[in-house]
Order: sequence, then C-alpha cells, then structure tokens
Amino acid sequence: SLQIRLSVLGHNHPDVAQSYHNIGVVYHDQGKYDQAVEMYNKSLQIRLSVLGHNHPDVAWSYHSIGCVYLDQAKIDQAMDMHDKSLQIRLSVLGHNHPDVANSYNNIGVVYSHQGKIDQALDNFKKSLYI
Repeated sequence: SLQIRLSVLGHNHPDVAQSYHNIGVVYHDQGKYDQAVEMYNKSLQIRLSVLGHNHPDVAWSYHSIGCVYLDQAKIDQAMDMHDKSLQIRLSVLGHNHPDVANSYNNIGVVYSHQGKIDQALDNFKKSLYI
C-alpha cells in the first residue's frame, strides 16, 4: 500500500502519511518502539507540511508518539506530545469532543506515572465529563 501510494501520489500526500502512521501502529503493537516513532514522525512531518500545524490528523500523530513514549517510560516526552495533541484538539474540535476526552485521559495516565495523583485525577474527571 505504501509503495503504491508513494508511486502514484508522491511523498507529500495525506494518504502517504496515513500509510506511515498505520505502519507505526503495527510496530507499536509489536513492541518495536523506535521503529514506531520513526514511522509516526514521518507521518507527522508530511501532515505538518500538507495540513498545517492545527489539524486533527497532526494531533493524532502527536497522540501516537506520546503513547509510544509512555510505553518507553519517556514520561516527559510523552507529556509533551499529549499536551500538543490536546492543544490542537481543543482549538480545532472544541471542548466537548471525544478526542479531547481522550487527550485528557492520556495526560491523566502520564500524571499517574509521575506519581502526581491529584493532577491525574483532575484530568480523568475532565475526560469523564465530556
């Protein structure tokens, strides 16, 4: 799929970005975290150049990278990625969208890993009330 999309659409197309993202998902599921981040970053770079910085697909890329970083115990990097995802989602989707709830939940998980239980609880509640 990726090779076909590359040959037909070129390197800078949202569908190519989606293929890279999908490959990243497979690597993540296999526990191949470095390869997953590499694929997610390729997807992110295409999405940024084609869709701009304030697009739900860009937020999804940040979300996915954040999930890998959390699995790698790179807690600060995970928080940074999930916060970037949240800010885009709030800006584009508004405060009552399921993807915003997902971001608050992810940030709650990161805070929980940091032992910041009060902040984790606050974010879990924000997620719950959406």
